[in-house]
Amino acid sequence: MKRICLLLIMSLMTLWGFAQNNQLVSWKIDTVKIGPLTYELKIKATIKESWHIYSQDPSRGGVAMPTQIIFEENRNIEMIGKTQEKGVEQEDGKSCSYYSKEVTFTQKIKLKSEDKTNLNFTIKYMICTDQMCQPPSSKKFSVII
Repeated sequence: MKRICLLLIMSLMTLWGFAQNNQLVSWKIDTVKIGPLTYELKIKATIKESWHIYSQDPSRGGVAMPTQIIFEENRNIEMIGKTQEKGVEQEDGKSCSYYSKEVTFTQKIKLKSEDKTNLNFTIKYMICTDQMCQPPSSKKFSVII
């Protein structure tokens, strides 16, 4: 009986070790009012060391899935321009196909009325090291503006 209990406890501890939250990318969402009914949505990705995520622009030479930010339609929100991205540039000054450590995606939005509204969006991305990639991931967010 003691052996069975010990085996059960050891099995559970092993499973618990694999279930730890080993988040490779954490996301922080902020909105900043920049004018009447106009806001900037800032989406900051903090990336675990030795990992990177790819640019939104597949023409920059990335080999994996580009990051996509997909906004759900909302009758009270108008998107102004494309989503911009800014991260640490490569040392040689070339355009980045991927970002390590952190990157901030910025989207300007304009409300059509002063009513509070939800902006729902999904971020699809792939995180890689120089040797391997994780399967593509997606996260859903909702922001009250």
